[in-house]
Amino acid sequence: MEHADINIQGAALIVEFNASVWTARKLDRKVTDEVIDNKNAKAKDGGRFNKNLLAGRHELEDIAKLVTKVRNHVYDNTLPWSNNGQQLLPTSKFIAFDKKMNVFKEEFDEIVEKFVAIYPTLITAQAMALGEMFNRDDYPPSSDIARRFAFNYDYFPVPSSGDFRVDVGNMAASDLKERLEKMATARVDAAMGDLKARLGDHLRRMSERLVTDTDPKTGEPKHRKFTSTLVTSAYDLCDLAKGLNVNNDPSLTQAVKILENALSGTTSEVLRTDDIKRAEVKQQVDALLGAFDFGPLEG
Repeated sequence: MEHADINIQGAALIVEFNASVWTARKLDRKVTDEVIDNKNAKAKDGGRFNKNLLAGRHELEDIAKLVTKVRNHVYDNTLPWSNNGQQLLPTSKFIAFDKKMNVFKEEFDEIVEKFVAIYPTLITAQAMALGEMFNRDDYPPSSDIARRFAFNYDYFPVPSSGDFRVDVGNMAASDLKERLEKMATARVDAAMGDLKARLGDHLRRMSERLVTDTDPKTGEPKHRKFTSTLVTSAYDLCDLAKGLNVNNDPSLTQAVKILENALSGTTSEVLRTDDIKRAEVKQQVDALLGAFDFGPLEG
């Protein structure tokens, strides 16, 4: 336990990302009652009609899409650590990760600032867009709208059982230390399991996409379509595995080495145009899937 604890502290940081975006949704009780009555529903709680206060506008959706993009970036570069959203970030990725998060933060602040500036105009435009459903009181005051948005991320060291500093008696302290060590070990094991599952999931995707079919009409070879992330995400997962293989799992180390060798010098464009290379990579990927236990398919 102690060996894993020391390794994880040196290999990773905890990153916590939180963002909030105004939903622009409001329950319209009048329309809800009208729909229920028109459908002759006996149960008055049979449905709810929520208005989209900015229907037909893209500005708020653009902010929400950016937050989703950031969450995906965090997920792609980290492993789960706790149930409250904390993620494990390899120290080797910290500089590049933090730089990218700073860029995201600046982009978020910029588009929120633009949204806040045109917010009063948007409200006026919605009077026509929503017709009789428009109610000016549904909209927060202009002076209050900015606080409905937030973008925060912080870093913390991975805690050690030796960090506990409360005087609860020697026996209780010893018991608590053991429990904390077990919890840390369980979290490391869960993170490694998640990493293997993600790697296996991507390998299965590669295997499926690198198949060469036969066109039923012409009898000619037909390649399945895939995006550049088929290769780039494989490299990213290899980097993540090398940075967070704190248990020094030899099978994970070997699998990553084999995959990196198979993809050496390869791009998505090469796999689309070079039949021999595509077949070689698929063969290596299939061999990996057959030789290693990556756990169940994600989702």
